Amino acid sequence: MLRCTKGVDNPSEPPHSGGNNNPPTHERALSVFPSNMFNNDFSKMFDPQQAAQAMQKLFDMNSAMSMSKQNMEVMKKVSSLWADTLSTCTEKQFKYAQSSMEDCIETMRELSTAKGMDDYMQKQAKLSQKVAEKAQVTAQDMAQQWQKTQAQCTDMIGKQMMQGMEWSKQTTSSTK
Repeated sequence: MLRCTKGVDNPSEPPHSGGNNNPPTHERALSVFPSNMFNNDFSKMFDPQQAAQAMQKLFDMNSAMSMSKQNMEVMKKVSSLWADTLSTCTEKQFKYAQSSMEDCIETMRELSTAKGMDDYMQKQAKLSQKVAEKAQVTAQDMAQQWQKTQAQCTDMIGKQMMQGMEWSKQTTSSTK
């Protein structure tokens, strides 16, 4: 099997450059581009005063900082809203857990007074239904709380994004 091993098997030999015996040089690479493109005299490439004026119009730092501050304030409100909701739902879960433990004690008392297997099964079915309904109400309540919070946060972020887009339109239109 034939293979090109020049430069691989013998590192002292230069690698093959692909049919051209002239190795690539910096000058040959630059010859592809116009000669004035790499001129060290930057004043010939663009007018610094004109570029500074365009940049000043494009980047009004005061309004950009103001918009950034507004964005941060909205994110603080969103974060606070999520934290409050998390706290509320955690409190509801603890109350549900405490209530469930109390219900468990009540259930044991109730079942211990059963007078036979049929009575025991009826009491157990009633108590199970009561616990299931309580769990469902608690879960629905927490889901509604999260849904309300998500809607509020989405609304807040949406309004801020619209303000940002409006600011961006105004900023770019003033540079033209």
